[in-house]
Amino acid sequence: MVLAACAAPAPPVASKHPWTTYQMNSTHNAIVPAAFPSVRWTINLHSKINGGLAYDGRRLFAVDFAKELIAIAPRDGRILWKARGDDVLMSTPIVAQGLVFVGSGTNAVMTGADGMPMWGRRGGNHWYAFRADNGRLAWKYATAGESMPSAAYVDGMLLFATGDGVATAVRADTGQRLWEAPLPGHVSMASTVVWNDLVYFVTTKDEKNHFGPLGNQTVALDWRTGKRVWSTPYGNSDCTPTVFGSRVFVEGVRDGPIGPREAIGYNDVVALDSASGALRWRHVGDQGFYSSVGTNERAIAGTYDNRTLFQSLPATNQLIAFRTADGKVLWSTVTSGSVKMSPLVWNGRVYAGDTSGVLYAVDERSGKTLRALAFDKPFTSAPPIVIGRTMFLPQTDSIRALPLGAL
Repeated sequence: MVLAACAAPAPPVASKHPWTTYQMNSTHNAIVPAAFPSVRWTINLHSKINGGLAYDGRRLFAVDFAKELIAIAPRDGRILWKARGDDVLMSTPIVAQGLVFVGSGTNAVMTGADGMPMWGRRGGNHWYAFRADNGRLAWKYATAGESMPSAAYVDGMLLFATGDGVATAVRADTGQRLWEAPLPGHVSMASTVVWNDLVYFVTTKDEKNHFGPLGNQTVALDWRTGKRVWSTPYGNSDCTPTVFGSRVFVEGVRDGPIGPREAIGYNDVVALDSASGALRWRHVGDQGFYSSVGTNERAIAGTYDNRTLFQSLPATNQLIAFRTADGKVLWSTVTSGSVKMSPLVWNGRVYAGDTSGVLYAVDERSGKTLRALAFDKPFTSAPPIVIGRTMFLPQTDSIRALPLGAL
């Protein structure tokens, strides 16, 4: 149900660079080939940043734990405007039709009205649409569960899943609900991804099974109607699917022998048929140790580029390149801390930051570390983006603009 709608003074202007999903598109390789110069600056938002950045051709958009959506001038880091939500903002902003869409939430576990476990808070949360040019509220949509995972935009619709186990489609311009569909569990941080006729979600049954082999499902719905097409027991509801061509890639989490939320465990990576959900290959990682530094996420969305999946395994501090056709490991490199962000691939190099504060530039073909730059704060789950000749890189509570020539 739409709680409130605020009339904008003029119709929104369409974005020059629509940001339709987490990390711009279903491959998660957020490279914008714009005529943008090399710039260098740092701004401190003084609040944690776990959501990714977005760009509309004029402005960068960031979210933080201070419940803020911030518009930033990409050339010099000036803050242009701020807008507030009702709770922590962790979703990557989605930008389309001159609007910026963000969801609010908390990871508290509670019991819903039907007696089933859900993630959220009493009173629910919201999806918001703010004007990209001035931050004014266009509409908001109330959700019973948390609304932390990023939405996806397609054909005038905003699609999202919430902590009460529901997938929803609304009109992007007004917030009017178009359809609602039940999911086999809640979605905690796994963002919505659209490919061809399907929209993909990853759910978990309850907190007990969040990091275990049971209760997690990757689900595909028809994005026009919400009708379920397939579901399969792989993935983790913190991990966004990566989709390209005939493959959906998801990472799962398996706790060690003691029980849920123990530090010991391992990751597995699977490739599914994007049309049917059939398993095509699976890689089971070695046993290792999870860390809560930066963020509690234990499964991280991979990045697709040039027939290769670049995937972090947080349990073992590994960054691995998989051949997407059959899952063959092309190379593996060990980092000093866990990489909890999706890598970025540009000009033959793979970039990723880890929880020890090191930014790596790794050769795309060999896995050899070409550069390792040490910073004074951990990198969290917020990945970098590249616009023209500059990388924009969130780090704990700051955002850095770094010339690509220096990386």
